[in-house]
Amino acid sequence: MKIVVLTGSPHHPGTSEQLANAFVKGASEAGNEVYRFDAGRRVNEFSMIKLADNHPGQEVAIEPNDIITKEVMPKLLDADMVVLVSSLYYYGINAALKAVIDRFYNYNHELHGNKKAVTLVSGYGQEDAFASLNLYFDQLLNYMRWDKVGSVLAADSWNEQKMAKHVEEAYDLGKSIR
Repeated sequence: MKIVVLTGSPHHPGTSEQLANAFVKGASEAGNEVYRFDAGRRVNEFSMIKLADNHPGQEVAIEPNDIITKEVMPKLLDADMVVLVSSLYYYGINAALKAVIDRFYNYNHELHGNKKAVTLVSGYGQEDAFASLNLYFDQLLNYMRWDKVGSVLAADSWNEQKMAKHVEEAYDLGKSIR
């Protein structure tokens, strides 16, 4: 399976990075082809989507010539699975990951359907603090018509024992992908 892992956190090493590392290790060991883009640490290599709005209601995307266009989107278009990885930022996803997701706009029709999806989320709050972030991912995946096949929610990720269990859960999830 061709898997694209998109992460958003700039923290190294961070809790969402630990989840991504474990998932990638498991998925690779299971024989999958994995491409990973750590948006939070590469924000200087891409830009926000820009629109030429000469005719209101008929916006035309101006595609920046950057890493998202050159490298990430071709991998994403070819992927069988997309893994979205974020830590909890004010009840939502990381800004860098959101900027990459916003760039789906130019490829909306090509990206719809025929993909599996996984979400990996970490943060210091209790599980109820993740409600809006989880709702966002659920709505996004529903809109994209991607089949959610797994998720890991690492609440209270400051707790090393709990985090270790979530890392193992992410590894096992990756290992199960075939």
